[in-house]
Amino acid sequence: VAGKELEQCQRQANKVTEITLNNFDKVLEHDGKLAKLEQRSDQLLDMSSAFSKTTKTLAQKKCWENIHCRIYLGLVVGGSLLIILIEQLAIFLPQSDTSNDAGTTSGPGD
Repeated sequence: VAGKELEQCQRQANKVTEITLNNFDKVLEHDGKLAKLEQRSDQLLDMSSAFSKTTKTLAQKKCWENIHCRIYLGLVVGGSLLIILIEQLAIFLPQSDTSNDAGTTSGPGD
């Protein structure tokens, strides 16, 4: 009777040992997967940081391009207005000078 109980206890101890070893293997396997996951998350963090820097740089570049375009557009509009103003002055100033000269003709002896 004592021998059967001892064998039963030995079998139970072996089962517990087997279950513990299986659990330990699973823990090690999960640890390896967690390490890989942590490595991937670090890589993603680095990539997101690089992406953020790139987007900021690109946004600044596009902002400067936009400012340059506005300056060029302003210069073109200003130059066009200046040309139109000069043309208008060239058209209206000689007419006003010729009408003044024709109406006020006085000689040196008058």
